[in-house]
Amino acid sequence: MRTLAGVGLTLTLVALAGAPGAQAAAAPVVTAISPNNGPAAGGTTVTISGSGFTIGATVQFGGLAAKHVTVGSAGSITAVSPAGGGTVDVRVLEQSGTSASTPPDQFAYDPPPRSPWLGLNGNGYTYLGPVGTFVEQGIAFDRSGPVEWGAGERLKERGRETAGGEALAADMSEGMIPDITIEYAGYQGCGWGEDCLPTGAAAKAYVEGFIASAREILAAYPGAEILFEASNEPWGHGSASQYASILAQLLPEAQKAGIPLEDLYVGATGKHWVRSLYAAQPSLRGEIEAWYAHPYGPPHGTREEDSQGIQSLPALQSEMTSGQNNIVVSEIGFCTPDVNKGKRTREQCADSDAAAENSGQAAEELTEMLENALPYHLAGWLRALIVYSRNDGGYAMQLSSGKLTAQGKALEAFAETPAAEALAPGAQERARLLRLGPQPGEEALASGEEEALASGEEALR
Repeated sequence: MRTLAGVGLTLTLVALAGAPGAQAAAAPVVTAISPNNGPAAGGTTVTISGSGFTIGATVQFGGLAAKHVTVGSAGSITAVSPAGGGTVDVRVLEQSGTSASTPPDQFAYDPPPRSPWLGLNGNGYTYLGPVGTFVEQGIAFDRSGPVEWGAGERLKERGRETAGGEALAADMSEGMIPDITIEYAGYQGCGWGEDCLPTGAAAKAYVEGFIASAREILAAYPGAEILFEASNEPWGHGSASQYASILAQLLPEAQKAGIPLEDLYVGATGKHWVRSLYAAQPSLRGEIEAWYAHPYGPPHGTREEDSQGIQSLPALQSEMTSGQNNIVVSEIGFCTPDVNKGKRTREQCADSDAAAENSGQAAEELTEMLENALPYHLAGWLRALIVYSRNDGGYAMQLSSGKLTAQGKALEAFAETPAAEALAPGAQERARLLRLGPQPGEEALASGEEEALASGEEALR
């Protein structure tokens, strides 16, 4: 019996030594925060997800104490952001330790709204002519066109041509901010949906070409604000993993070359494209500082590739772990048969994804799109909204006579309204008059503004 008792005592001591309570508790872990951005004044209620949270935990945003911390469970905490700036880590502090700094815990304080913020895609000052407010306000625009890059002498020629190009110089002299897409030369002859993104040695050559081209353009316009896009709509020419591999090479090299990463925009579209980039190259979770998004599709689209219109931006933004407060959006324009003169037939226009019966209807839809985008701009994280404007190609901003269509007037009404007042009832009423024309009993537009175009008036009768 003594032997059995001794054995029992020994077993009991071993069990106590291995009891969970005898070990130090693990430090908390943060795996996600939502929302991941908010105003510099603070006051954003943030839900923090993770593990190891206990009653009495505190939260810090970049070292500053959060307010109203509530531990809902071992995996969820809510806290209110303090005032701050930049991008900071949201960390949970416990007696057991402090959560490690990881990309998913990054909270971005949004900057004040930038001006200008509206732009035209593919059409600079020399093409559109003096379109009033677009030029006066220095509207951002996209100049992708034939600017394609490869390596060697071809690259050198293209670099000189673009940096000293008369069109680019004229646009910038008018105060516009260029948004330049630096493409891969191999895109020539590549159809939509084909796998044409560079890999291997071709990717290395593209990165070298991008750096050389961007540096030459920046050197040609010292001190100018210039935005760059790393390929246009890359999802149409390859996979997220291929694009991620290019970015993993490009971003560190761009930083070494002195190209501001906050002006180097990475393409994002559809559902979970951002997540796929991160899965392919985890380093991108903290390296990307700017995004350009293409939220095509209707506001309540259902196709997997749709981003469901501009209202879907917060959902896309929620997957970003850096650069979430620096987004440029390229939103589609509208195809309107009443201003088409050869490039698209009425039938082709009616079959397009952005068909409108006439420029009057296009103006209504454009104005709705602008109103949907405006709160994001006023929040500070939508840096620019670029609207397609293919004169005679179906997107109806300006007639060949130089007069603005109803759609062009709607965009100009937003462009000339100061951001702080853009949501005021007076601004909305003015935009309504521009797109519909004065109704019986109402005052006409202010002096100097043209009457609604005959095509728009006829369609609205």
